[in-house]
Amino acid sequence: MARPRTISDDQILQTARECFLQHGPSVATDVIADQLGVSPQALFKRFHSKQELMLAAIAPSGNAPWIPLVEAGPDDRSLDEQLTEILKELAEFFVDISRRMSVLRWSGIDPKELLARYDEAPPLVDIRVLSGWLQRAADRGLIRDIDFKATAMLMLTSMHGPAMLTDMLGKHPTGHTQAEYVSYMVDVLLQGLLPRNADS
Repeated sequence: MARPRTISDDQILQTARECFLQHGPSVATDVIADQLGVSPQALFKRFHSKQELMLAAIAPSGNAPWIPLVEAGPDDRSLDEQLTEILKELAEFFVDISRRMSVLRWSGIDPKELLARYDEAPPLVDIRVLSGWLQRAADRGLIRDIDFKATAMLMLTSMHGPAMLTDMLGKHPTGHTQAEYVSYMVDVLLQGLLPRNADS
C-alpha cells in the first residue's frame, strides 16, 4: 500500500495561489487538490475553509520584497540610479499585488477584514519605509527638504495605479513599457514640473 503523499504548507499555498490567480476565487478546491495529488480533505486539515486557504495564499504576507532594498539606502550611487531601482522594484511588486487584490475583491472579502490581519496595514508600512528613505536622502543632501510622506505616497501610487489598470485593461494605460514609464517618473521626480529654463 502506497504511503500518503507528504506536502508542505508552502507547496499547498504556491499551488493554491497559482490556481486562484488563473481561475479566480470560484476555482473548486478539488482543482487545487488534484494539482497537488491529494484529497480536498487533506487541504481542509491544514486550512479549515476555502476562504482561509485563499487568504493564506493570496493576501500579502510580511514585508514587501522591495522593503529591504529601501531600508538599506540611500547609498553612494547617483540619485537617478537609486530612484530608478526603487521604482522598478515597486512596479514589479504592484503587478503581483494588483492581481492578488483583484482575486480578493471578486471573492467579496471585506477589505477591513483583510487589513485586520496585520498589526500595521501594509500600505502604511510602505509609506513609512519609503518616507524614511526620502528623509535619509535629504539628510545626506541628495534631495531638498520635502513632505516625505506625501512624496512617498506619490511614488507608491504612481506605480500602483498603472499596475492595477494594466491588469484591468490588458495593456499599460499610457501606452508606455514599464521601463519607459519608470524612466519618465524618475525624470519628473528629479526635475519637477517647472519649465527647463525656469529659475530654481
